[in-house]
Amino acid sequence: MFRYWFIFFLLLFQITFSQREDFPLINCYTIAVGKDASSLRCVLLAHNEDDGGNLIVNMYKVPRIKFSQNDSVTLTTGIKISQAKETNSMFWLETTQQNFGDLFMNEYGITICSNACSSKEKQSIGNIGYDLRRIVAERAHTAKEGVKIAAQLVETLGYASSGRTYCIADANEIWIMAIVQGTHWIAERVPDNKIAIVPNYYTIGEINLQDTSNFLGSKDIISYAITQGWFNPTSEKSFNFREAYSSTQNLYAIWNIPRHWSGINRLSNQEYNFYDTFPFAFSPKEKISKDALMKVLSSHYEGTDFETNTLLRENAHDGIIARICNNSTKFSVIAQIQSDSSKNNFNILWWAPLNPCIHPYIPIYFVIDSIPVQYQNCSADKALYHHFDKQTNTFEANPLHAYTIFKRYNDTINKHYWKKVSEAEKFKTQMDIEIQRKFFSKELNYSKISYDLLLELYQKEKNIEK
Repeated sequence: MFRYWFIFFLLLFQITFSQREDFPLINCYTIAVGKDASSLRCVLLAHNEDDGGNLIVNMYKVPRIKFSQNDSVTLTTGIKISQAKETNSMFWLETTQQNFGDLFMNEYGITICSNACSSKEKQSIGNIGYDLRRIVAERAHTAKEGVKIAAQLVETLGYASSGRTYCIADANEIWIMAIVQGTHWIAERVPDNKIAIVPNYYTIGEINLQDTSNFLGSKDIISYAITQGWFNPTSEKSFNFREAYSSTQNLYAIWNIPRHWSGINRLSNQEYNFYDTFPFAFSPKEKISKDALMKVLSSHYEGTDFETNTLLRENAHDGIIARICNNSTKFSVIAQIQSDSSKNNFNILWWAPLNPCIHPYIPIYFVIDSIPVQYQNCSADKALYHHFDKQTNTFEANPLHAYTIFKRYNDTINKHYWKKVSEAEKFKTQMDIEIQRKFFSKELNYSKISYDLLLELYQKEKNIEK
């Protein structure tokens, strides 16, 4: 009975706050799997990118670029910083019009994505936001180095958003980096044998900055919280970052807790109650496969008390209680980062457009030479210039763009979801068979396989629409 009253009050809390202008949208979901917790014996970083609006998502393979000693980078805020002598080659998923929607994987396997996490900070200002993850991908050779690059940018320029958690992974480890508006941040390493889930609130709890193998952070992360009245050092409680810095509405939000709870209970070796305090990282019930991650990223609370809310709705993605796979999901991706450094070019992004319960996951090898033109509305060198252009990056302006085709198919299924989802599942199964066939063929040209599968997905969904 307590559980139902607890859920009722959380719903009331959300409905009340949803009338406010600063009420946040569902903004992403991430699962970080340590290499020893994975059935593939490598790091896995799974992410649903959730953003409001009808957005074009572009796909690019960016080559290494050399610069002269005096070259600089002009940030979107107008600030200039020094440029690296040479940037890394990168795979770039560009979520147009968004400050925080892009995902990168570079030639060293460094993969970076983020989740909005509102903080209590209201006074500090900053001069970097959109550009941070790109700079990390351009310059980092390890995940830990990526954290340090991001930290230097935050401490010198200040972060220009309420708060955010970045997940930065490489072939050996994953770091969860929580950033607060202004100059404060904390990062914790995910243990190799564990899994961490990040919805849209900070998940880092107690910290130990003396343990630099597992923690990095601002030197004054505790003392600043004391001066702001967010932590009382005379209390019996230890300092807890998420409790001190998180906005209260985020910590108890119905768009956060169910997604976190559902994902943990699908993967953990122990069951958590809805009202438990969830751990930063947990042990899996079994070694985690990419298929298990795909099921979580595609889920709508199947088999839980929250599923009944779905059945009253037009489709599985609609509802007061936000789903993991929801109406704002723009793409779903699982980075498979090889533990053998000699295989860096064989790192894979398993990618699905929009709702992954409707579309198949396509394996995109980092070694891919080029991307089908249908996945781009301009060249990579012009993409940054047009990134925030709301006229250039619309479905109407790009009627033959892959995302326009995917969105139409997505909408067709969602319009009569309960009747048509079986058609989508059949199509996904057929594509999975085709993927397996290509991988077990004699021709193992991974660049060509990835290119052909992207083109095939586009053509097949375009034909289904007809």
